[in-house]
Amino acid sequence: MNILNKFTPIFCVLTLFLSISACVKAEEGDIGFWKSEDCKKVSDAAGFFLYTSGELLKTADKERKAGSEKKSEKSYSAALFFSELSGNAAKNFEVFCKK
Repeated sequence: MNILNKFTPIFCVLTLFLSISACVKAEEGDIGFWKSEDCKKVSDAAGFFLYTSGELLKTADKERKAGSEKKSEKSYSAALFFSELSGNAAKNFEVFCKK
């Protein structure tokens, strides 16, 4: 009986911590996920940026073949920029929209 009296406060504290941690985990699961409309916008943006990057690469190739090196470099830089935007949007979709 003396042993039970020693462990009763420990069981009470453990029960309290377990119930609190269960509530915190449930709330964390809801935090950070975006509405499906917002996720659709992010997905569409990633696709648009990737498409634009591809079109800029085509333009850069044409400019390079035409002998316009400076314009070609600018187009390549813009293609890289849009490619990075697409990657960032895709990563945001993965983090905030996939459950």
